[in-house]
Amino acid sequence: MTGEMETLPFVLTGPAPARDTAAGWQHWCRTRKLFVPAPVMDRAAFGLLSRRKKMLHNLHRTATHANLQLLATPMSRAVEKLLSGRIETNALKIKPTTRAGVMVSGGGYQGKTECVCEIAAAFQERWLALNDYFNPDARPGSRDLHIPVAYVQTPVTAKPKSTCKAILNFFDAPLGPRMDLPDLIRQVAASLRDHGTKVLILDFTDRS
Repeated sequence: MTGEMETLPFVLTGPAPARDTAAGWQHWCRTRKLFVPAPVMDRAAFGLLSRRKKMLHNLHRTATHANLQLLATPMSRAVEKLLSGRIETNALKIKPTTRAGVMVSGGGYQGKTECVCEIAAAFQERWLALNDYFNPDARPGSRDLHIPVAYVQTPVTAKPKSTCKAILNFFDAPLGPRMDLPDLIRQVAASLRDHGTKVLILDFTDRS
């Protein structure tokens, strides 16, 4: 049984990967396309399988339904066009002007988070390859990780202080016990700069 389990990549062990840490985001970016959906099989072909293979196929189908692939729709294509253009424009801007953001809103369970994360992950891959996987803005002697994209789940009652702390937690940055809002804002700006971050995703869920 142990040997067979090793051939079942759709059976995941341990907790689901978290994207709201630097290590978790990088892990998700590397593994997000590894899952292989269950093959389409008609009733006749399914009937020829052994009892065990039927069980494994049904388990694979269940895993497929639980991990549905992101499908391209007219709306997702429009979001991708707008967001990709905005991200690349902001990443290449050298003027000290405000970078315009994008807000993607809609009802729950419509794929907003997955769509935005996939667009940002694709940008990260292009950006890293463009710069030979080095941070072009790194300070001499710096050991900060190059993290082009930061994904942050904001607190339910998001306020400036708690949002800053959530961003700093993504980078595992130290938090002083008496840091006021200006200190937190400076620390966030420093973390984004030192890690070469070009995209900041704030995932807000309204649970009121």
